[in-house]
Amino acid sequence: MSNITSVNPSNVVAGRDGGQGKQQARGAFRRLVDAMLLPLLAIFTAFLIGALVIFFTSWITTHSISGSLNTVIEAYAGLFKGAFTKQRGMSESLVATVPYIFLSLGLAIGFKAGLFNIGVEGQFYLGAIAVAWVGAIPALRSLPAIVYLPVVLLAGALGGGLWAAIPGYLKARTGAHEVITTMMMNYIAFRFVEYLISGPLKDKGSSATQTLPVADGAQIWQLAFIPERLKDPLNALGVALVLAFIAFIFARWLFGLPTLRKRIQNTGQKRLYTIGFAVLVGVLTFIGLPALSRLWWPFTDQYDRMHIGLFLGLMAAVFVWWLLWKTTLGFELRTVGANTNAARYAGMNITRNIMLAMSLSGAMAGLAGAIEVLAVSSCRCMQLFFSSGYGFDSIAIALLAKNNPFGIILSSFFFGALRNGGDLMELNSGVSKYIISLIQGLVLLFVAAPPIVRWIYRIKAERRPEEEAPLTHGWGGG
Repeated sequence: MSNITSVNPSNVVAGRDGGQGKQQARGAFRRLVDAMLLPLLAIFTAFLIGALVIFFTSWITTHSISGSLNTVIEAYAGLFKGAFTKQRGMSESLVATVPYIFLSLGLAIGFKAGLFNIGVEGQFYLGAIAVAWVGAIPALRSLPAIVYLPVVLLAGALGGGLWAAIPGYLKARTGAHEVITTMMMNYIAFRFVEYLISGPLKDKGSSATQTLPVADGAQIWQLAFIPERLKDPLNALGVALVLAFIAFIFARWLFGLPTLRKRIQNTGQKRLYTIGFAVLVGVLTFIGLPALSRLWWPFTDQYDRMHIGLFLGLMAAVFVWWLLWKTTLGFELRTVGANTNAARYAGMNITRNIMLAMSLSGAMAGLAGAIEVLAVSSCRCMQLFFSSGYGFDSIAIALLAKNNPFGIILSSFFFGALRNGGDLMELNSGVSKYIISLIQGLVLLFVAAPPIVRWIYRIKAERRPEEEAPLTHGWGGG
């Protein structure tokens, strides 16, 4: 008699599900590698060409191959040391990263909606002058930080958002191309802000051309001074509320996972656990963080300019990801960017979405300018000749990250490190720090024209026209 082995159907299903899970994991890993491959090759190729430029320019002067090779090594070693290992090198790279994050997120929102908002530099200026004005209003100076800081940040977002809404309106109503209008509005913004700093908002008591310093309650905290700030119970309450809100968002995501969703099916119970977790985090933060920071705090260098704006940038990246991929508004923005005619046929309001996309893009740029005034400026004010090209660099960052908010964080850090390390590179090797601009330009070239990188490294192209639509649509004028 033959032996018949019984088979448990649940084991078969489990095995099939396990196999599918592995396949999905492999597919996700392959997509991640594919997404990162071209940007990494673009960066490598840009550095390689930069090394060749340094080598040949040095060889023309020295006629020594070994000397030219040493110059290349010294230049890149100085760049690395200046960006990461010198005193306060890493923190200064992070300080330069923060405005890049906000500006690139603003550009990504525009790109996803099919708009090329090349005016983020001007919106950066308008956000900065807005907070310089609101942060110095005498009637508001006595407000506590828990109220004043959100007010001035909102002012910065409104300053950049309203300025960007103008070309958005022109695009939606008249078809005026946003590249031209935003570019022209950059120059209007520069001259307008120069007039305000030199005239109505000028600090009459200062020999420099600058606005009045913002009030202490409106300033963004440096990490080194957080223990001192938390001595004020209102400041501790503000931090507790922020962390409680983050905990609430995290708990909602956690209880939305399939495993926990099956275990806890009662909606009221989920809501109770979510709110309870957020309240617990808030209470523990309010009670424990001030005492803990006084007992031990890792950031003790009072000359270190690292500030909490970095955490605001990370939160902004999460917000933009949620907005674009988890909300109806984000779906509409991406649909309008991919195919305006299809979006119109589906009943979407094209005018509203274009203006919203431009306004949100400008609001992110305005926040970047606000944080520069409130956290980085030595006088906590806005000075003449305020920015040095953050907005234009951010175009390359957004393209390098393929408009992915989390990719933008990494790309922003890369550009922030390049910006910070250039000075020591020039000092150590004699190579002009403007070679950094060459490298950035090459990165932009290779990212904007991926067939070049594919041709160099013999990589087969993948046809994904839907991913390119948000960029090409912005140039099409449609």
